[in-house]
Amino acid sequence: MTRPILMVCEKFPPFNVSGSARPFYFAKYLPEFGYAPRVIASTVLGSDDRDEALLLELSPEVRVSRTPRLLSPLVARLRGRSKRPKPPAPRGPAQASGGQPRSLRSALLGLGWWSHWELDWSALATLAGWLGARLTPPDLIWGSGPHFRNFVVAYRLSVWLHKPLVVDLRDPWTYGSLWSPKTGAIARAERAWAARVLGHAARVVFTSPLTLEAMHERFPTLDRRRLVVLTNGFDEAKVTPARDVPEDKCLFRYVGMLNERRHPDPLILAFAQACKDPAFRSSTVLEFIGNAGGHEAKVALAPGCDVRFRGHVSRAESLRYIFGSDVNVLLQTIKDGQDVVSGKAFDYLHARKPILAVVDEAGGDAWLVRETRAGQIARFDDVEAISSAMTELWRAFRSGARELSLANVSQYSRRGLAQQLAALFDQVLGEA
Repeated sequence: MTRPILMVCEKFPPFNVSGSARPFYFAKYLPEFGYAPRVIASTVLGSDDRDEALLLELSPEVRVSRTPRLLSPLVARLRGRSKRPKPPAPRGPAQASGGQPRSLRSALLGLGWWSHWELDWSALATLAGWLGARLTPPDLIWGSGPHFRNFVVAYRLSVWLHKPLVVDLRDPWTYGSLWSPKTGAIARAERAWAARVLGHAARVVFTSPLTLEAMHERFPTLDRRRLVVLTNGFDEAKVTPARDVPEDKCLFRYVGMLNERRHPDPLILAFAQACKDPAFRSSTVLEFIGNAGGHEAKVALAPGCDVRFRGHVSRAESLRYIFGSDVNVLLQTIKDGQDVVSGKAFDYLHARKPILAVVDEAGGDAWLVRETRAGQIARFDDVEAISSAMTELWRAFRSGARELSLANVSQYSRRGLAQQLAALFDQVLGEA
């Protein structure tokens, strides 16, 4: 007999985004350990990346309820129109950068924030969770974020249904690259929400020990005993490698999204520097798999070098590319919130190929690579160090060091992590 729980995760598959993998695999494996999730998620828009095949992996015990996002389609259309060039508006002492008085602009931004948090998806999601709970009362509420509005839905359901709450904090809240309040009032409102939700939660789960410590410093009144670390991990399914590069060439691959904050410039520049060695240039390929965010033209930064962009692929295909690499690249050029550990780093460990971590040396990705001795670490803003690390990994490849021997990787199995989460649920329900 499995115990019902309610999982709040807006971007649950078939959404094919990095944040959807963790809640998906917990939902997949939790029924093996006595818990049957009912997932509250949002509908998938036509513009969203999706992978329908993922849902076929779920047990019949997992039920997914979807509620629409009411405002997001309209906002997407308005943003598309706003990209058209506009003449600059005159600015005066009482004007904001957008041409409106500061007080009016702040009020509009605050209304937009409130609408996004409360009206777009949260209100209907909360109602759906409450109505579903009247038919099948859950024993526990689990909310995973970002987006942080997931926690607002989970908190309210926990209060209304008088059920314990477990918060799964995948990224920092109230600091870091994903937290960018438009006004001071919005920042204060989110901090208040964070304090309320975290203070109410029976457990707060972090994916990185560095994030746990950083959040505890910001919220020192939280009971340290209720803060736990449960990292991301990898699925142990067999993967068939994918590559169309000769086996005698060392294939460096970055698998993931690029955008204006995570850009490939230092990696490509370092590759170009290493390619000054003719032997390196003739026997290496640098490939980017995933949405490139308009960075494709930057192959020009490495003239004469073999740099490729392949574009967006499904979750299953991305794993095949990871397993087909000779060196998998972690790339994190975002300066804020470096304490997190990239989810794909664990897929890299599963592939047992050397890792080139182009990251903050004091951050979470570097912590994991050191813990597992999985590869080389180079600061994301140090082209010389990145180039040296690439050359060293290439030399190891040529000497025959094609795979890693990682004895302690099994601790990151998603099935094992789901078992740990089920044990945590047992603890919480035992205290209730």
